[in-house]
Amino acid sequence: MIINKDEVVLKPLQDEDIPVFDKWLDKEYISKWFGDKQDWLDEINEREGSYSFLKHFIVYYKNRKIGYCLYADCFFLKDLEEEGHDFEDTYADVTEEGHTYEIGYLIGEEEYLNKGIGKKIIQLLEEKIIEIGGKEIASDPDEENIISVKALLSNGFKKKKDGDYRKVLI
Repeated sequence: MIINKDEVVLKPLQDEDIPVFDKWLDKEYISKWFGDKQDWLDEINEREGSYSFLKHFIVYYKNRKIGYCLYADCFFLKDLEEEGHDFEDTYADVTEEGHTYEIGYLIGEEEYLNKGIGKKIIQLLEEKIIEIGGKEIASDPDEENIISVKALLSNGFKKKKDGDYRKVLI
């Protein structure tokens, strides 16, 4: 399958998208990197409340839902306690709101893996972060998630330390 990456678009996550996201989180190749499924569902269900600093999107290709991504202001992540993440340590250098944004992404439909879509998702998230005035993008992939690490590096991210990749936008 040849992918026209210009047809990959991000649309804000809606309530009707939650069942497909839930299904994707059950896939082994996703769950091993994404951790506790319920934490993700709680964040999405509270996206208008206590997790409003997280912006969630569904990735579409030719009007088909194929993945998920998000960005979050790291200034607010520092205070978030989550199993397996030490956001306070990772983002201790983030001292102002609206400066550094963490991104995350997944491709939920297997036939779209290894097609360069992850790299395109990163580019689309970067455009959104630039639009809102962000100065830096961060990502915290597991070092064993080689495909994700390579997608970040190919998009200009630099490794700060294990599990902390950054790209300066200014």
